[in-house]
Amino acid sequence: MSLVKISDYSEAPSAETGKKIHLEHPWTHIDYVLALFNAEGKYYVIADLCTKCGGSLGNGLLRGLFAVCSTEECLWSIKKGYCKFDHTSVMPTYKVVEQEDGLFIEI
Repeated sequence: MSLVKISDYSEAPSAETGKKIHLEHPWTHIDYVLALFNAEGKYYVIADLCTKCGGSLGNGLLRGLFAVCSTEECLWSIKKGYCKFDHTSVMPTYKVVEQEDGLFIEI
């Protein structure tokens, strides 16, 4: 695991919102599409693509600690990665580390 910077604080989403992030891992050059959220005073990162209907979570809409996909068919826990309506469906989440120079994830 390595720490990879995903955002400066100035570019991070405001409280109770989120945004889509495109990331190329600096060492493996693997592309990631992630959704970064600021909820209840903490930052959360989850994979952006809804595996149930193909919508995007990075549209920034939240209902508590659940991200609403762009087709508004599914709600995903930004903390644990499970679908609210089908707990057997799980997406990757990433631990966010806050440092002086920005937000990082363990990947």
